[in-house]
Amino acid sequence: MAILRGEQGAVQFDAAGSSNATIVGTRSWTLSITKDTLDVTDHGDTSRSFVGSLISGSGTVELVYDPDATGQAAFIEDVITAADPADATFELFTTGTAAGTDSVSFAGIITSMDIASTVGDLVVVTCNFITSGAITSNLE
Repeated sequence: MAILRGEQGAVQFDAAGSSNATIVGTRSWTLSITKDTLDVTDHGDTSRSFVGSLISGSGTVELVYDPDATGQAAFIEDVITAADPADATFELFTTGTAAGTDSVSFAGIITSMDIASTVGDLVVVTCNFITSGAITSNLE
């Protein structure tokens, strides 16, 4: 059984959805996926029956801020795109950065960005996102 450490993960992003680039300085990421259910119980049944329905996701990416780090500026600034067409692409890796390997990919929208600066500590940026459309899992 393989054990993965958080240091092996990465995030790739492209604001226009063309070619993802690794965001340098990624500290952590989270992704929560939910599936709605529909009640398909027939009249007269004594137990409820359900089927899966719409799938959605949301999460966060936390970065150690570095204004010169590759990919950070485009990622952080995507939150200020007002009429965002959800054309940004994300790929969240559990290990490595080989496209389509040990990852989850989707289009999405960055919904908020927080930046925190504390004396004696690293400047940290947290971006929250939602998925838009299909979520592709390449987890192995």
